[in-house]
Amino acid sequence: MTSAKSRNAKVKTVYLQGLEGCEAEVEVSIFQGLPGFEVVGLGDSSIRESKERVRASIRSCGFTFPNQRLLVNISPAYLHKSGSSFDLPIALAILMASGQLTSIYKNVMAYGELSLTGEIRPVPGSISRMLLLSESKRDILLIPKKDMQEASLLSVTAEGVDSLADAIAHLKQPFDSVPESFELDQDLPGPKVDISCLSGQPKAEKAIVLAAAGFHNLLFSGPPGTGKSLSAQIIAGILPPLTREEKIELLRVESALSVLDSRDLSSCLRPFRYVHHTCTPSAMVGGGRYAVPGEISRALHGVLFLDELPEFSPKVLDMLRVPLETGEVEISRNCRTSVFPARFMLVAAMNPCRCGKRIESPAECTCTASMVRSYQGRISGALLDRMDIYCYMPRISEAAMMETIYSESGSDSLRWRDRISEVWERQYRRCDEFGIPRVKNGECQEAYLAELFRIGSKESEFAASAAHQLKLSVRGLRRLVRLSRTIADLQDQEDVRCEHITEALAYRMPQWNTTNTGG
Repeated sequence: MTSAKSRNAKVKTVYLQGLEGCEAEVEVSIFQGLPGFEVVGLGDSSIRESKERVRASIRSCGFTFPNQRLLVNISPAYLHKSGSSFDLPIALAILMASGQLTSIYKNVMAYGELSLTGEIRPVPGSISRMLLLSESKRDILLIPKKDMQEASLLSVTAEGVDSLADAIAHLKQPFDSVPESFELDQDLPGPKVDISCLSGQPKAEKAIVLAAAGFHNLLFSGPPGTGKSLSAQIIAGILPPLTREEKIELLRVESALSVLDSRDLSSCLRPFRYVHHTCTPSAMVGGGRYAVPGEISRALHGVLFLDELPEFSPKVLDMLRVPLETGEVEISRNCRTSVFPARFMLVAAMNPCRCGKRIESPAECTCTASMVRSYQGRISGALLDRMDIYCYMPRISEAAMMETIYSESGSDSLRWRDRISEVWERQYRRCDEFGIPRVKNGECQEAYLAELFRIGSKESEFAASAAHQLKLSVRGLRRLVRLSRTIADLQDQEDVRCEHITEALAYRMPQWNTTNTGG
């Protein structure tokens, strides 16, 4: 069955490097000599282990594994490679080089993991691979059948195969395959928690709407049990659905961590990441041996919720400072820098002290003044300066507590979701008029905010004077202006007025340390 005519073969493939798809070429040469199987090209152990999977798969499909010296090179050899997606191209190149497979296509591209019985399994990173494959040139593309939905989503022409034998059949003769149709589901489910549950907390309700309307960072403070965590979930429920571009960008992150299912692909619900205070730096911002995305990237275009903020490691919290400004994070591993997106809404919650009774019940507070300073001091001023809205949530009355029990319809949150969608469209139109990328007010990093946000000289002077008196930083002033613009947008006002700036100032003043903290 083995032919000696062709002893060399090449099959192109694509692998994952961070969030980027990279093209590679699998070259196979068969030599006379003692039997051996060697893989070179700066691959890790997952690629070296592919030798046994490939050997077993070829034999399971009824072909003969060459009993000669076999050398596999994965180029470019100067780049580090990992993953099991090289299994399928290696197997196909071996069969071509040994003369057992004659392909009718000259430029073959394939990827996929092989089982010992020849089954082709999907691998993480499908979206990043498809984004690269949409621009690459090839005669035929073979991918795991499970990845055909991703190919349809990104309009990539491919052949889905579920076994090595199926892949071989596709290379021997053309198949009339019908491309799958796949569309995003823009109909979001009803919110799990309705905003009407915040009866008795009118300021918190307004803060939630403002944060969602402008994608502003928000910090809740107050005694335990006043609804801080509940408020964070309400924010996630009133955010409009992801756009197609945002969904694809989020899928790049999620697909790099695991194999996606149909629900992950179709849902346009914005992510809500609830992070525990034991989170490590690499889990928060990304990292690891091969630089995988962290929680801030998984919360892309959604909400990152940090409960019990002072309990987090100060090192972890300080690592959020740069991503909150730039919208991305850089991770360097293996002489390569990976850039992960990190545009998210930071929502955090904290108690005024460790026991939480400092403001509401000072007589019952067990914390000394030094304990309070130590507790609050775990959050750096630089991180606090990046919060747009501060909201103190006091304990509510008994009547308000009764109302929260019966507030489960979800209709109020749905109305606010529609309203916030209108406000976002207003902000996008403003960006289109100035020829800048579409961003929401809280994400805007443009230098000339006064012109973009329609703030007059009188209002600018008022904002600068107030910021100077309150000792706000330049960053704090710019965040004050962005919040004022959102307040004006919610009121359908074209220009920012002094009353909008005054209202924004009320949300820029922390309130958990306004009372006397003397022991």
